[in-house]
Amino acid sequence: MNAQLCYFGGSGGFFALWHILLGTDYSCVLSHLDQSYKNMRGSDWPTLQDLPENFDDFPKEQQQDPLYVNNQELIKEVIENKNGSPCSINGISYKKQWNVSEDRSKWKSAEKWPQNDLTQNSSFNNKLFFNCNPEKEHIIQDCDKRILLYTDIETQVMLAKNKHAWKYSRINIEEFESVEKPETTKFNGFEVFHEVDKIAKLTDYQICLQDIVNTQGQVLLDIFNEKVNEDNIFHNNMWLNLHTDEEKGRLLNES
Repeated sequence: MNAQLCYFGGSGGFFALWHILLGTDYSCVLSHLDQSYKNMRGSDWPTLQDLPENFDDFPKEQQQDPLYVNNQELIKEVIENKNGSPCSINGISYKKQWNVSEDRSKWKSAEKWPQNDLTQNSSFNNKLFFNCNPEKEHIIQDCDKRILLYTDIETQVMLAKNKHAWKYSRINIEEFESVEKPETTKFNGFEVFHEVDKIAKLTDYQICLQDIVNTQGQVLLDIFNEKVNEDNIFHNNMWLNLHTDEEKGRLLNES
């Protein structure tokens, strides 16, 4: 089974992605560390194909090797990527993704982009593909669940500016006002980025960011017939608390 999550910058794409990874058995390759592991492994170590499902099950004879002692984080991350879901808030990949700096201009530097091509070639039973700023040709036809995440244009622009994302990526605050105002349209009663309506017609589900926040991810997990778990609740609260009071007001539909 395959699923695809699409969104436009500033709409909470990674927030939604991790709700799915934490709450379902869908997986994606988050890091391409295979070569790093091959370069550092000892000659008698497990190959990538033979790595155990759990870090603690790594062969005892190798656990005394200085290479193992000094590269435990890399090994853990490689095993996580190889085995896929279920993901955890205690996992290396999750912690790296949400090691967000208080400097909002550096928010995006922590992002760990899923590798769709590697996910496609993986052995995962349930594959999750992730696309930012999708165009028609990016929509995967053989996915059973094609999801579009969206939000109203005011929230999208606010989040994009504050996180230096989307149209405001790689420019200084002083240059923000020179950015052309996004073209908009009406969609589900909201004023949204105009491309939302175009992509919505090509997807099976259209989910509003605020609905995910206010249900702690349940509106998204309903698509997968799953219920939110403790990790989803932690993730929802953690992400919300990374935002300013003004942003929280919009995300919680209080303003």
